[in-house]
Amino acid sequence: MRKSAIVVLLSASLLLGGCGLFRKSAVESTGSVAAVETNTVEGGGMALTIELPKRCFISGENINIRIIARNTGDKAIIFENPTSALYKVTLFRMTSAGWRWANQYPQAAMTVRSTWTLLPGQTVRYNQVIPVERDWPMGEPLRLVAELVGGPDLKCPMIVSATAPPRKKP
Repeated sequence: MRKSAIVVLLSASLLLGGCGLFRKSAVESTGSVAAVETNTVEGGGMALTIELPKRCFISGENINIRIIARNTGDKAIIFENPTSALYKVTLFRMTSAGWRWANQYPQAAMTVRSTWTLLPGQTVRYNQVIPVERDWPMGEPLRLVAELVGGPDLKCPMIVSATAPPRKKP
């Protein structure tokens, strides 16, 4: 019980304060400055980054996620995918027992084995849109985890939250 309380408090502090783990960068094609929340993890000769426009979303909104993987090593990384999905984003909800699986995106992938290679210095980018559903827990930390399928076991997390839309006055 004590561990789960500590995890909840740590998750809440990450959600509210960021604890310096996620950095903001200025990125937008129109030339104007837009804040983007990012997190990067490195390992297995690869850097994996997740980018979000913000970390708090309103029910009914879409979360536009960008996943960026770069081969930082001097050897090619071979990905052997068991499905047609090259990446996946998993959503976890905090419970008293810890983080529990809530959903995964893309939600469907064909069972088609494929192999592809990420060459040294090469970067790949993927975009995933996730709708904030009405049944998501509101005002609680949610954990989004991005990973590439079939390659190094590298997972990039980001804490987000959802809120109910503002009530319209009659």
